[in-house]
Amino acid sequence: VFAMSVWIQNLKTRLEDRSVIILHGNVRDRYIDEVGRVYENLTALLRNIASEMPITFSELVFYDPIGNEKREPTGEMLPPPPIVGDRVDEDEELAGTKNDEQQNEQKLKTRLRPTQVLEQWNRKLTRTDQNLFVVLFYLDKLVAYKSSYQEDEKEILLRLEKVIENVSPNHRLVLVALQDTMVPIEIYTNSPKTVVLPIPNPEKTDRSSYLKCRLGKELPHLGLIADLTEGLFLRDLDNIVMAASDWVDLGTRDVRRLVNKYRIGEQEDRWGTLNIDRLDTAQRWFVESGGVKGQDEAIQKVVDTLCIARSGLSGVASGAVSKPKGVLFFAGPTGVGKTFTAKKLAEFLFGTEEAFLRFDMSEFKEEHTISKLIGSPPGYVGFERGGMLTNAVRERPFSVILFDEVEKAHPKIMDTFLQILDEGRLTDSRGQTVFFTETVIIFTSNLGTRTTDSRGLAATERITLDEIIDDENISYSEKKERVREHFSKAVEDFFMFEISRPELLNRIGNNIVPFNYIHTPEVQMEIVSSHLRRIKEDFQDRHRSSGHDLDFDDRFSSWLVQKHGERINIFGGRGITNAIDDEVMGPLARAVLKAEHEGQEQVKFRIRITKGQQIIVEG
Repeated sequence: VFAMSVWIQNLKTRLEDRSVIILHGNVRDRYIDEVGRVYENLTALLRNIASEMPITFSELVFYDPIGNEKREPTGEMLPPPPIVGDRVDEDEELAGTKNDEQQNEQKLKTRLRPTQVLEQWNRKLTRTDQNLFVVLFYLDKLVAYKSSYQEDEKEILLRLEKVIENVSPNHRLVLVALQDTMVPIEIYTNSPKTVVLPIPNPEKTDRSSYLKCRLGKELPHLGLIADLTEGLFLRDLDNIVMAASDWVDLGTRDVRRLVNKYRIGEQEDRWGTLNIDRLDTAQRWFVESGGVKGQDEAIQKVVDTLCIARSGLSGVASGAVSKPKGVLFFAGPTGVGKTFTAKKLAEFLFGTEEAFLRFDMSEFKEEHTISKLIGSPPGYVGFERGGMLTNAVRERPFSVILFDEVEKAHPKIMDTFLQILDEGRLTDSRGQTVFFTETVIIFTSNLGTRTTDSRGLAATERITLDEIIDDENISYSEKKERVREHFSKAVEDFFMFEISRPELLNRIGNNIVPFNYIHTPEVQMEIVSSHLRRIKEDFQDRHRSSGHDLDFDDRFSSWLVQKHGERINIFGGRGITNAIDDEVMGPLARAVLKAEHEGQEQVKFRIRITKGQQIIVEG
């Protein structure tokens, strides 16, 4: 015995006491009931439900506005097969058994217009001498919701309203629509005979039952397959069934690869190349090849998250295996390398920084901006374009997604984050499901830059960030740890007290990663040297045609740290960039333009310090 879908149970219950049911949502799928019978389409399911109702119906009527009206005397109602057979043609799904060409031509000649059908129904559904079970498909296409209607639309809508108003209790009228937002509100508003029921995507129990029926046996890791296929239709599972039936010994990694083939399309499994050798050298790669300096603790947390993801243990503790591969919250002031680290993570994982998707949450302060992420609702401008986030992940399911300065986002967008972190998927405005199960989600925030370190102290005893930094009675290592604690606490307080969203904080868990805010002069030197190497490479690339080169005096790094050390501590990498802009770019620009004016090529420009303060560019 299988568990019955909640929506099917609700449908059966409501059909006992309501005359009119509006079904919407997943109306094109297959369905499975509590005894394991699989129904090829909604027509077959409704036919069987009608046969099991306390009311004995004399006739079933199915009407498709494009096809025709099909009537089935109850004697023709046959029980559905226990397992799905051949697929039913779409005309058969909505209009009955398939006809040959001659019969189809005859149907076209005798097709009834919607107004004619509704006029007949208005007469028949008021009679009490027989019981009819009537189904109308494509309700939202017959007459779609609008603020104003054309005359022909008004006539159809009026006739449909009269059918609903006049239907007697011994009949049942089922109206089927794809989208409830396109159903005219006049049909169900203030209508005590009418109830609106959604048909959701298959639940885990439905998917598990369907897999058992199709395979005819218990498959290893069946529960895992049912978990990973969340968001898919039962029809989507057929391809997985065909592939899985040939596999005798399925491992969890094989299962994930198999499901991904039909969930996100044929994609190279970049996570599969992340072996223990790469993970063991990841810390060194981020520092030496990636150029992330002075953030050893943050990098270690990132690598730990990658190990959990690669081992297939993401979400195991919570029992949710469809979550993103990793979730991290980078906390700290501007310029310390949060965005840079996320970008380098995309390069490390997926071989290119193009797999890095950044969304600036300062652009999503208003409620309506949610449409920029998931798409505009039907009927609004831009609906056909979809959403920036959902489109990007659909095109590149293996990616690192950065939500920058997340504290600036509207609370409604926080709900979107909650769904992504909980279920690993998101449905866009067009009803298409996008999976985030192969992504790493990173949030960043500047929270704590101007707040206090409360740490359970009374309000009068709270310590400001400046007080921690300026405290000469504590060592550098303790000061650094105190600052890291400060930023972690600021993030927790924001979710707990400022926006009252502890559930989102719980999804992030212990993955708040504070970035180092203060550095020793030695670390500052490393960061400056890394910036100078990047500037040298960029300069050579931009002037490749002329063959120019750029080099820096050996003393330049130490001189820059000595002169701008405080500024670098406050603004991090951006402080270094600003310092180099102020000190170097002006004189260097003049030297480059002079060389260009004189027709010189392959000039080696050298930045050197003279008299401890003056910068000279030699060419």
